[in-house]
Amino acid sequence: MKKYIVIMMAALSVGYGQQQEQDTLFIRKAEVDTLFLTVPVPVFSMGVSGGATFLNPESINDQIEFNNSVFNESQSAVHTVAQWTAWLSFRPKNMPTFFSVRGEYISVARTFSYIGTVTDAAGSMVRTFRSTFTSRYSVYPFSVNSGSYIPKTTLKAEIGFVYAYATLDNSTNMNSYGSSSNSYDGEGYGFRMDLQQIVPLSGAFSMTLEIGYRYLVLDDFRDTRGRRLNDFSVSYSGVSVQAGLSYGF
Repeated sequence: MKKYIVIMMAALSVGYGQQQEQDTLFIRKAEVDTLFLTVPVPVFSMGVSGGATFLNPESINDQIEFNNSVFNESQSAVHTVAQWTAWLSFRPKNMPTFFSVRGEYISVARTFSYIGTVTDAAGSMVRTFRSTFTSRYSVYPFSVNSGSYIPKTTLKAEIGFVYAYATLDNSTNMNSYGSSSNSYDGEGYGFRMDLQQIVPLSGAFSMTLEIGYRYLVLDDFRDTRGRRLNDFSVSYSGVSVQAGLSYGF
């Protein structure tokens, strides 16, 4: 009887050991699969997003303060600017690293009202009319970036080189008496860092949430005749927060 009990226990032990070995192999296989899944598809992805950049362009704010004093206005300084972005990303197969290009648009405007006068040949005032003076500051940053997915997440970190084209447009509208305008073009260079969280929605579509920092200084502003705007540079360095949609394949 004892002999049969020993044989049964030995058989159960062998069976348990084989099952444990299978479980161990299964866990290891699952770990390997998970390891490969930490490199997210897609290989190609594109997206659009919008949000705000928080900055302090001192040269622009100094100009706004000056215009406030001239036109007796109270326009606010620039600290928050709307931003729109389109991007394209490529990740080599079976690699966590990726490369991307981004195009962005940042613009802000301030309008000042004042009362104009019409005089006759003798210099006497004939009538008054309301006029507006508007300054619009627009920046178009383009960047080439590289980065990587954070292991076991859908969080992307990237850093890149930025080139930006900028315009400064001033326009005066004198109601029925016509209008005038002048424009200056500038450029600048910098770098950017960004963290982007991918939130899958359905199929190949995802939502993106991102926070980044951009260092960018713009200068060498010139009008259409090539005349330089002396001693004028603008810092567009600051933190940006955006949300958007992406599509991958």
